[in-house]
Amino acid sequence: MKIQVLSPETILKIAAGEVVERPASVVKELVDNAIDAGAGTIVIEALTGGLDKITVTDDGEGMGPGDLALAVLSHSTSKIKSGVDLFNVATMGFRGEALASIGAIAKMSILTRRRQDTAGAILSVVGGQRGEVEAAASPVGTKVTVEDLFFNTPARQKFLGKPATEFSALANVVHQLLLAWPDIRFKLYHNGKLSLSSPGSGSLTDAIASLAGTKIAENLLQCSFQQGGYTLTGFIASPDFHRSNRAMQYFSVNGRPVSLRLAGSALERAFHTLLPSQRYPIAFLNLDVPTDQVDVNVHPTKREVKFSEAGIIYALVLNGCRRGLEDYLGVPRGFIPEVIPYTSPGYSRPEPAKSSLTVQEGFSWAPVGERIGSSYTILGQVFSTFLVAATADELRLVDQHAAQERVLYEKYLGLLKEGKKAGQVIIPLETPLDGRSRHFLEACLPQLAELGFRLELTEGGMVLREAPILFKKTLSGADVLEILETLQHSEGPAGALADYQQTALKLMACKGAIKANQPLSAAESLQLLLDLDACENNRTCPHGRPIWVAFDKNKLEIMFARR
Repeated sequence: MKIQVLSPETILKIAAGEVVERPASVVKELVDNAIDAGAGTIVIEALTGGLDKITVTDDGEGMGPGDLALAVLSHSTSKIKSGVDLFNVATMGFRGEALASIGAIAKMSILTRRRQDTAGAILSVVGGQRGEVEAAASPVGTKVTVEDLFFNTPARQKFLGKPATEFSALANVVHQLLLAWPDIRFKLYHNGKLSLSSPGSGSLTDAIASLAGTKIAENLLQCSFQQGGYTLTGFIASPDFHRSNRAMQYFSVNGRPVSLRLAGSALERAFHTLLPSQRYPIAFLNLDVPTDQVDVNVHPTKREVKFSEAGIIYALVLNGCRRGLEDYLGVPRGFIPEVIPYTSPGYSRPEPAKSSLTVQEGFSWAPVGERIGSSYTILGQVFSTFLVAATADELRLVDQHAAQERVLYEKYLGLLKEGKKAGQVIIPLETPLDGRSRHFLEACLPQLAELGFRLELTEGGMVLREAPILFKKTLSGADVLEILETLQHSEGPAGALADYQQTALKLMACKGAIKANQPLSAAESLQLLLDLDACENNRTCPHGRPIWVAFDKNKLEIMFARR
């Protein structure tokens, strides 16, 4: 096969394929340029999801005729001058491929004027063919119009979604940018109708309100943390607000919106046991990182970055979010132990901080919530599931299963902290194991033994000889097998003691707790509430579900229209 040198047109189309994936990519590149130009207002207009037309208008510094002619050439940029600058990037982008790539696969025109110029300039690029720079009337700033995206590369058009899908992706780009730059006023129009407007007041809470609504904006917890020249700022929503997916987790690094799984993992660890299962926290966080410690050019579309010290990033987010949760839960600063990061070139999960309050990181940092107190009256049980109790100030409904889950969970934490374990001898239970299960048990036998399980591996499987006992309630063989099966498929690095213990403790507490539809006597109900009262956190079960709801006199009077 003979080697050939590709034509400039082909090379440009290949570059365009890396930079421009869909209309959202065009908006990202053009808005990044507007931000770097010092814009105070940016208006984005899209027609049919951006497939037919995109216009981005800004009031930034604009360009002169000479710069405009150069801006559409490949590898032209105002953001770096030499190779040294590649490792200290403080702007939104620098590849010098954006305008050239967009012009290669669309019909593009650029209208621009600097404040010091009396006339503006306009330039058109169609399918990579550049026109001449001409004089034109223009306000200060730049307006870029992109039409018929991928008109000359029909194969690319086949991979685009419907207009609604493409606009959703485009809008998400704008959402990320307005949160990263709350001092810029953004307006987004679709098919001539205003879809989103941010105030540009400089207040992140104002920007959040414009995007997520006032309810979330009024229930934000401030997060801030500094460590080794790195700074975290921003907000998380209180645990009362959560989502079924991670779509409302926004991260930026030095003002650049990015996809940051590392930070998302730390965020969700901070909310451990505070949210229901399969629910995710809401966050709007920015990390300020020394420019020589982050590579912003590892992804063609600038969606991802790479850190020199990823462990610091994980610890920064985890510690900062826990600070915010301390304020929400009303506990003293430092009650939740900080995490000390690794400082290694690659990411490793940070080691837990040593603390007299915890056995392993993430176990018992759940702090003191509101307490039921000792002065209350047991009124009864509803549907054999919910306890009804009255205090001097409130009427409370308590989920008996969730309440005892929390009690058992914290009881086991206390036993582990004291180096104890509860156990019972049961009738030997033999079961076969597949290869993966056997490897899991071989690696985790010591950790399981610490929790009160005694297992022996046989040639074809295992024999269970001892399992924990909780408040005189025996775990069945089926319960134990379910716990082991769940542990085997739980998330987290293999052999991570803390991860397996947390998962096991929650399952053990669930299996050991009284169930719904189980009648309780007044004495049993009273004892459960007293046990719950002694817990450090009596607001949520270990899986994050609420344990009780309360109605004070004022709320009851409002409900019955007495005020």
